[in-house]
Amino acid sequence: MVDSVFGNLDKEATKEAFKEYLKEWKKYKLKAMQRFPGLKSPSMDGQPNDGTPHDPDQKFVNHAEAVYQYKTRIKCCEVLMSVGEEEEILGDILLHRFIKGWSAVKTMNYIKEQYNAYMSERTFMLKQNEALWEGALMCPNDSVRVLKN
Repeated sequence: MVDSVFGNLDKEATKEAFKEYLKEWKKYKLKAMQRFPGLKSPSMDGQPNDGTPHDPDQKFVNHAEAVYQYKTRIKCCEVLMSVGEEEEILGDILLHRFIKGWSAVKTMNYIKEQYNAYMSERTFMLKQNEALWEGALMCPNDSVRVLKN
């Protein structure tokens, strides 16, 4: 079923694009953690401003966009976890490897403890690749799905 719908995708390029998409989480999280844009008292023209010559509305838009971007990346992992029992492990792999930035060994140990499921390094890498593929297919950002040439 999946192949008939997504058969025109370059699987390896899509997985790599999704991996990079998830890794951008930190950039957006840091941007969102910057002081929330505030407004000060009205200036001489009667309009509120924060003392900078920038458009105050754009500051709110930029902040909201950063929050949306980092939360969407986390949500991709959480939604994958909610699909089924096997996908729960896949979502956890994505969350810990690419959002939290854990090493493969640390993530494997976490999976072993959390799910009581031992994985060899080879099995873990296969699961990670499967997680990247399935995560990319359900990601709301179309740019992570790369078409074949």
